[in-house]
Amino acid sequence: MEVSYIRSSFRSYLYDIRFIILFYVIGDWASTFYALPFGTEYNPVPAMILEKYGIYHLLLIKFAFILLLFYVAPVIKTSKGRWELTKHIIESVGILVTVNNLMVVWYGSSLIETLGLL
Repeated sequence: MEVSYIRSSFRSYLYDIRFIILFYVIGDWASTFYALPFGTEYNPVPAMILEKYGIYHLLLIKFAFILLLFYVAPVIKTSKGRWELTKHIIESVGILVTVNNLMVVWYGSSLIETLGLL
């Protein structure tokens, strides 16, 4: 009974964070994979992971983040507004870095460089 509850709870959680998975995990990882030959990773943490372990370990860390978020989500969900805010912040970061990476691939310049933030 307990395993069934965890399984259905995890499915519900995955549906709830579908845009985080789409943009923060898949979008960022895939666009980073394709953008690396055209530029450099400026974020020091992913840059270190990429340099020492490679692109696939970055994907594993993103999956680990999703699992960690699953375990802390019940605490965050004690306030509905806090859970929604958390999801939207992570989704927004995923959209920003995906767009940034795609601009490197398509235009040779990142969004961050264009805005003068780097």
